[in-house]
Amino acid sequence: MSRILIVDDDPADRHLLVQILDKQGHTVVAAKTSAEGRQRFQAERPDVAILDVVLPDGDGMQLFERLREVDRAVPVVFITASGSSNLAIRAMQLGAFDYLVKPLRVTEIRNVVQRALEVRRMGSNPVTVDPTPAEDTEGDVIIGRSPAMQEVYKAIGLVASQNVTVLIRGESGTGKELVARALYQFSDRLSGPFLAVNCAAIPETLLESELFGHEKGAFTGADKRRIGKFEQCNGGTLLLDEIGDMPGTLQSKLLRVLQERQFQRVGGNDTIATDVRVLAATNRDLEEMVAGNRFREDLYYRLNGYTIHLPPLRDRGEDLDLLVEHFIRQANRDLSKEVRGIAPETMQLLHHYPWPCNVRELQNVIRQAILQTTGAVLLPHFLPEVVVRGVPALPAPDQVNQTVRSLDALIDERLQSGSHQVYDEVVGQVEEELVGRAIAHAKGDRQKAIELLGANPATFRSTAALRLLDLDASTRSRGPSIIQPGMTMEEIEREAIRQALQHTNGRRTDAAQILGVSVRTLQRKIKEYELEF
Repeated sequence: MSRILIVDDDPADRHLLVQILDKQGHTVVAAKTSAEGRQRFQAERPDVAILDVVLPDGDGMQLFERLREVDRAVPVVFITASGSSNLAIRAMQLGAFDYLVKPLRVTEIRNVVQRALEVRRMGSNPVTVDPTPAEDTEGDVIIGRSPAMQEVYKAIGLVASQNVTVLIRGESGTGKELVARALYQFSDRLSGPFLAVNCAAIPETLLESELFGHEKGAFTGADKRRIGKFEQCNGGTLLLDEIGDMPGTLQSKLLRVLQERQFQRVGGNDTIATDVRVLAATNRDLEEMVAGNRFREDLYYRLNGYTIHLPPLRDRGEDLDLLVEHFIRQANRDLSKEVRGIAPETMQLLHHYPWPCNVRELQNVIRQAILQTTGAVLLPHFLPEVVVRGVPALPAPDQVNQTVRSLDALIDERLQSGSHQVYDEVVGQVEEELVGRAIAHAKGDRQKAIELLGANPATFRSTAALRLLDLDASTRSRGPSIIQPGMTMEEIEREAIRQALQHTNGRRTDAAQILGVSVRTLQRKIKEYELEF
């Protein structure tokens, strides 16, 4: 797991941080003073550093500057009392990742560290552009020698060092994020941060704050000032993933930032200048969206400073063979396997399959197959059934019709209700059903459920069921599992809410934060499930 440095002279806060992060499997290194923290940083080279603003032999700001001299890529999180928050904000404007306000909260600590580690991974793990990777190639790599991929390599070399916006286009799973990271690593902004925001994964009200920040009291729950990605990424590169899913109201604000290089925080009056190179990625047909007035034409031309098209896997010919070899070596390392060959009939099946989710799906299929393989050769019967059949799995027509009718009724009901959150309500309900059924199928195994879904749980709008699995894992050592085989989605959600309320002694604001829902939604669910707290 990751290595995390904590520098805090308060024994209670230090102990809390060590305990939380240690339970998550991280290696935690603790220090009490600035001098000790600097020494441990140089010796341990952590992936994330958490610094108290006030230290016995100086302040965290001075230590922050010294640590950046050693490694500018390490995300630094500050701990601050409310009276010293301005110092922490100033540090963020100079490149710190985030800050936590005392008293520390468990959920917030976990979330901040998880996000910091993801930034560390994207910013520090180099993306190798290697058409034919060698045996010892590790880490993320862009592979392929097909004519279409040669054009991608040329495009990266052409625009990486230019300060222009780049629109990366391609189907899901083609490697758009890898190309964005390669553009960053071959650019003149390598000393600055690289951050990414998935515009489809965050509700509109939160996405605006994520990008531009907010002032304390700007909206319900805004208990402190927050620095947004455009301010935090000053001097660096920002990837706006799934840009085609950005709400129209935010498209206007983004256009202003691209044109004027300045913005205002939500609820603020101060104009903030920013120097950020924007990369955008999408699998949508933006031209069709512009024609249908679903995407601003002027924003489209601003983002389209240069376009890189990523080809689907089915159009890359023998690149499939190279990718299969690479993913087998990768899975061997990760799973301690020794698969050295692949049967010709297995490769024939892989070439016959259409790969609707492209390289990402191929990597997942190879990993599953290697996990099942008992010998040194990858045989056809180790492949998932969907690949053996040669066509993506589809539900029966009567199931499709029933699902469409149910979804149509849900959408119609929410539109008729006069709600102003129809998108979040419909997507949230569909997602709850999907996550719940995946958990039920996996019999409560969190990792297996996530693998079945093929997505990062941090992208889910409604994660009550998955958060319940986290609660379950933390309490299992003290008693039986709180998830029982055969539980329905409603039963899992009800139990998740009950556990969260019990964990917070009935404090609904804290329970809502644990579950990742609004207090209003939580209150509605409490009434719906007739829970008493």
